[in-house]
Amino acid sequence: MMRAAVIGGGISGIASAYYLMQHNISVDLYESADRIGGRIGSERLGDRWLDFGGKNIGKNYRLFRDFVRDCGVSDFEYFGFNTSQVIDGRVVSINKEGARLFNVLRFLSLCGFNGIRKLYPPVRAILKDRRQGVLASEYFSLLAEQYDHLSLAEYLKGPCLRHIVRPVTVRMNGAEPDECYPGNFGSNLALLLDSYEQLQQGMHGMLEAFQLLAGSGLLRILSSHRVTSVSHDHEKGAIRIGYDYEGRSLSAVYDRVVSALPAHRLSDLLEPFYPEVSLLLRRIQYFPVAVAIVKYRRNVFPKAQRAMVFDDTFPLSNAGAYGINDLDLVRYTFSGRVARSIVSDQSRPEEVIALGEEIAGRYFTIKDNVRESFVFRYLSEGLCAYSPWHHRLLGEVDQKLVSFSGFAATGDYRRGASIEACFRAAGESVNKLIVGSGD
Repeated sequence: MMRAAVIGGGISGIASAYYLMQHNISVDLYESADRIGGRIGSERLGDRWLDFGGKNIGKNYRLFRDFVRDCGVSDFEYFGFNTSQVIDGRVVSINKEGARLFNVLRFLSLCGFNGIRKLYPPVRAILKDRRQGVLASEYFSLLAEQYDHLSLAEYLKGPCLRHIVRPVTVRMNGAEPDECYPGNFGSNLALLLDSYEQLQQGMHGMLEAFQLLAGSGLLRILSSHRVTSVSHDHEKGAIRIGYDYEGRSLSAVYDRVVSALPAHRLSDLLEPFYPEVSLLLRRIQYFPVAVAIVKYRRNVFPKAQRAMVFDDTFPLSNAGAYGINDLDLVRYTFSGRVARSIVSDQSRPEEVIALGEEIAGRYFTIKDNVRESFVFRYLSEGLCAYSPWHHRLLGEVDQKLVSFSGFAATGDYRRGASIEACFRAAGESVNKLIVGSGD
């Protein structure tokens, strides 16, 4: 039986392992942390597991929904879209819960004429074919060829930039619009055009269901195994992985290897043997993000207003209810240029949360509401903002890795950072490996 290794136990690695097993290939899934999940991982707060990322599942997440169904998970619940922002001193809300025509008109008014003119063609392309709403799709590669000499801040100006584009890029990419590019915005537009549910048991329940597949005989999950090298074993005609485990340096040989690491982590692994690829991967931008989930004694949000985004003068990019019925649970997200100047891996979580409470407390019931408990994460390379002419860069990477037979690379920088985009990229990478092997 063919043996494969997947490096990285985040959502891209889980997807890669899943698709390899569908081809009856034995898989070792390497994860440097003590459990799988990566940026969609969970932390326990009291008697409940809470997810830090990826918990909103789009109605158009076909590949991911197939996966969770195969894992025996089908307990979706409505989440919806409900957010607000302050414009000219007043709170303006957009949601998809009732008053649909009114909210469409409000969205159009926030875009302005120039924004509508620029966004209508790509929106139409995605609605016509959802496969276009990812990185390096045909439509957005052509758009990049025309406009990626400009940043999004130069391409989309005025109210559209402030009220629509910036809230999306700072939340999804950790980046300001002047750090993003038109050819990559399709992956964000696809998210805006979807509607969302959540798994009742959260991502933690899905991860537990996936780990049960380890009993099938095709999957081994090797947590706390940090991969340190990957190279050809010419003597065996295979790929050798070096890794650290419990203070020992070990190695193993595989027929096929899939990297599901973020671009910069893969760059480190490839640098000794493929320095040109390593340099290309370093051109992909990542930005930090800090997320706190805080439980209060009383409800913070009214049901009609469950979230708010903040402009570029604040370190807090978003504060929202954890779930439609979790109005006492606040998810604070710190990202963007101001957040980078204030929040770091040295910041005390309590101080970061207090800063979020000061900002959001002007609009929600936080003052004099007792903070009972919290969980907090800071990720130095938490969100990917890609690169200009990103489709070209990916093409160069693939071309230079042709000689590395049996190896494929996937991850958040391939098709986008959404769970569905990660599943699509993983499926494409695995298919390329298997077809290339003649299996």
